[in-house]
Parts: sequence; structure tokens; C-alpha cells
Amino acid sequence: MLERVLIGATLLSTVASLAAAEIRTTDRVQRWDLSIETRYTDSRVFDGPQGSSLRLEDDLGWGFGFGYNLNERLRLGMLMSWRSINYDATFFNNADLTTPLYYGGWLDVGTFAATAQFNLLPKTFTPYVNGGIGWTLIDTNIVADYSAGCYWDPWWGYICNGYTSTYGTDTASFLLGVGARFEPSEAVFIQIGYERGWLDFDNNDGNYFDMIRVDLGFTN
Repeated sequence: MLERVLIGATLLSTVASLAAAEIRTTDRVQRWDLSIETRYTDSRVFDGPQGSSLRLEDDLGWGFGFGYNLNERLRLGMLMSWRSINYDATFFNNADLTTPLYYGGWLDVGTFAATAQFNLLPKTFTPYVNGGIGWTLIDTNIVADYSAGCYWDPWWGYICNGYTSTYGTDTASFLLGVGARFEPSEAVFIQIGYERGWLDFDNNDGNYFDMIRVDLGFTN
């Protein structure tokens, strides 16, 4: 974890050095932003009831965001992000609570969220704070059921298809973050930051995850 924090600090330092070459008043007022986003999530262990646990591996996720700069400081927007995360689960059969069972696989996670960002300076280089509230969909890729059905097509006759359903869930999600924004030109910006996100699950108090964020964006 310390190594990743140092990497993030180095990236911020690099952006700050570039921005120091020319800091001027921004041209982003009442303009739209579109960004390609990456979020590196550190590994995380979630503890469950009766000694069960879930370990998520570190992962690089992707996303898209857009927003409108109401003024030099306030930006409102939306984001869509997704990632596939390898995991290892430990659980117990209710008939035998002394012998642990293990399972490995991957999760598909997607998030849609409304966001707000406050830039501390009306300049082309500025620190910022941001937050968001949205909805997160989680698919475990563990088969829950298989069903099949047929229908009559006037051209092709009977057509039969199968469908596999998997276990999954969805929940509200929240995020808070800090970072820095640099605009090397009127049309391009770069953002680097740190974020913490939360999932609204009732059975675990540690449903948070830490991310290092890097964005490449365009302003129109």
C-alpha cells in the first residue's frame, strides 16, 4: 500500500512541476468536459459471518465521465465505470462449521454515479475535492440457474435458446476524493487524485475501497 501511495504522490508531483511552467486563468467556464478515466483499486479483504471472508485482488478499472463547469470552481457531472476483479472466498457449510471451503473467480462491477467537483483555484492548475453518489451492480459470475425456451419463427421454424443466470446484487455507492487538475491547453486537461468509495451493505462495516485516479479529458 505504501508503494502505491508513493507512486500516486510522484504522479501528483510531476503534474505540479508541469503546471508550474505556466499557470494562468482558466478558460473552462460554462464549457463541457469529457474524460477517459482509470481507477487503480488496491487489494481488500472483507470479513463475513462465521469466519467467512472475501479477498479482492488489486485491479485497474476504466470509465467515462462528462460534466459541465458552472463556473471556474464548480463542476457537475456523471460517470460510468467498470472493472473485473479476481477474488478468493472462504466460507463454511452450515452442516460443518469446522472445515473451511474455498472458491475463486472474478467479479464484474459497474457503477453509474452523479458527481460534483470543487476546484480550489480559478486557474489552469488547481487542487480539487470531489464526491459522488450512484448505484453499483455486482455480478459474481457464479451460475445460479439455467433455463431454456423455444419459440416459433415463420421463416426459420422453431428456435430454441438457453440462458444462464448468475448470482449478483446491486447497491447504492458513494465516493469522496482529492486531487489536482492541470490544463495544458484550452481543450485538454489531466487529473490525478485519490478517492475512497463505500458500498451500502448492511452486513459489513468495512465496505470501503481506496483508489488512485488518473483522467485524460477534453473540454468543449
